[in-house]
Amino acid sequence: SDCFTCMVSMQMYRHFNSVQIDHANKMFNRFPESLKVAFIDHEDCVPRKPEDDHDNVHQRQKRRFFSALIDKSCPMQPDGRRIPMYRVELPGFPILGDGKGDNQNHAI
Repeated sequence: SDCFTCMVSMQMYRHFNSVQIDHANKMFNRFPESLKVAFIDHEDCVPRKPEDDHDNVHQRQKRRFFSALIDKSCPMQPDGRRIPMYRVELPGFPILGDGKGDNQNHAI
């Protein structure tokens, strides 16, 4: 339905295999206007780039984490993954404790 928007938190979307990506794309095709997916994305900081010093990235930080949002309108890469419409950098490693609910807070 176009009356509602459903946001799903798929923390591991970045690590999906081709079958899982295909299933996610089927969901986007089934609900093109109402489904949005939030996931945790990351970039490696090694080797360090000159702009890392301007962004206050700690010298020992090996990875930068982002909360990303995709939907059906996002362009697809050759492997079937979608390029995020939004990426917000997180202050550190986002996976907390044992609670699944804690790990989904990035989606809010």
